[in-house]
Amino acid sequence: MRLPSVSLNRRCFKWCLVVALAFMAVSAIHWTFLLSPAPTYITPTRSDSDLIMSFPYSIPYKVDKSLNESSTTSFKTYRKFAFMKNHKCGSSTIENIIFRFANKNHLNIVLPDSGNYLSTTDLFNHKSLANAKWKDLPFDIFSLHNRWNRNEVMKVLDDEVPTFTIVRDPVEVFVSMFHYQDKFREFYGVKDIHDMVVKIKENPSAPELNQRWMKYVGRNQMSWDMGLSPEIFDNEVAMKSEIERLDREFDLVMVSNRMDESLVLLMHLLHWGFKDVIHLDLNRRKPDKSSALSDEELDVLSNWLAADAQLFKYFYRRFDERVAELNQKYTSVFDLFWPSGADEEANYVEHQTKMLKEANRELYDLCVVQEVGNEKLSGVFKETNDNIMGYVINKEEEGCAMFAMSEPAFLKIFRKQLLSQALDPS
Repeated sequence: MRLPSVSLNRRCFKWCLVVALAFMAVSAIHWTFLLSPAPTYITPTRSDSDLIMSFPYSIPYKVDKSLNESSTTSFKTYRKFAFMKNHKCGSSTIENIIFRFANKNHLNIVLPDSGNYLSTTDLFNHKSLANAKWKDLPFDIFSLHNRWNRNEVMKVLDDEVPTFTIVRDPVEVFVSMFHYQDKFREFYGVKDIHDMVVKIKENPSAPELNQRWMKYVGRNQMSWDMGLSPEIFDNEVAMKSEIERLDREFDLVMVSNRMDESLVLLMHLLHWGFKDVIHLDLNRRKPDKSSALSDEELDVLSNWLAADAQLFKYFYRRFDERVAELNQKYTSVFDLFWPSGADEEANYVEHQTKMLKEANRELYDLCVVQEVGNEKLSGVFKETNDNIMGYVINKEEEGCAMFAMSEPAFLKIFRKQLLSQALDPS
């Protein structure tokens, strides 16, 4: 009698393993759904004043159902973390995700007594909360605009927590800031972005070009936001040292133009699911608030923003490395359930990203009636700047409202929550 070949034994073992894993996965999903309590949804309402105070938060039922069929169960979900909110890097979209998570889980956001900045010109200091009535409460999430100071952030959270931020091509950041605030253009005494480039080209080191509008908005904005001193902006060696320090301080640095990939990595950092990161793209500037720049103009801006260019290049490379690490970690499992073609390498992150994009499209189709300028919005959906686009939301669809809710509306919810706890600690 001939003995079975080694390759045949290996194939049999592989398929037995596939069957066993599939059975375990189906069983786990079955018991997860069987034991999970029925979801609670926001009662449909036409009133903005009712929408802003609707608890608890939920996602639209149809989207929830489709994600139930495809999402996976993770381990311990992180509920305490710090997000460094950089200007004009897609941070408003991330912040909305965070705010919805905080609302759903009744978590405490670090908030100043008023406004939406935790610091502007100085690095963040936990003592800046001294005037807030809720200063002695335990906080869960750090997520508003500030100048990054990791040690002080950990003091206010009273714990070592996961940290993450997001970066964007520095030229895109500056151009976006330029068009976002009309007074920003007036501050530099130019008529448009092309005039600004001419002014920079003529004398890039001119003192007035290194002044910051309102003392905290201007050149190399990402480096400024992340706590780096303008004194080293033109020192490549010093910048390298500080960027490497930031790399040690952040568990994840996302990339704005790879938002969905970034959110897949964030899911794995915080042990979240697809339901936690589905979103609408928020605070996009109006199409008429853009100007095409020539290659020469782009080079002028890139050279002038050398510190941010160095920072962005470093963290873009690190992002690629993290994607590769996650792909490597899940390659064997991915190959079992989604076999790749002979010439096609299995890509776990790409597969997860595709699933998230599909969920976002479904959310958009279900919840968005129309995209309009911010000046046409009102109530909880209106932001503070009319140079951006917003959404007319289908208010009759359960769970849609908070995906387009403005930052001021969310802060009103969280301040009321914090004040209530401070006045009645029981």
